Amino acid sequence: MPYSLRLRFVTIQLTFLLLAGCTTEAWYKGVNQSSEHHCRKQPPGESQKCLDGLNKTSYADYEKERAAQKQ
Repeated sequence: MPYSLRLRFVTIQLTFLLLAGCTTEAWYKGVNQSSEHHCRKQPPGESQKCLDGLNKTSYADYEKERAAQKQ
């Protein structure tokens, strides 16, 4: 297995292990921060469009919506 592929595999495994130990709120915030970081890496015109499309819902509101959908 090439080194870069092995490194990617280990990184993914570590990420899942870390996520398993996180709270749902930490996971939610982490995903949102990762999405924002991805948008900021886009070219200037695309960056703002990407940022405008991001989920801006707070975790508390997200939980309320999720609970309402379960009922």
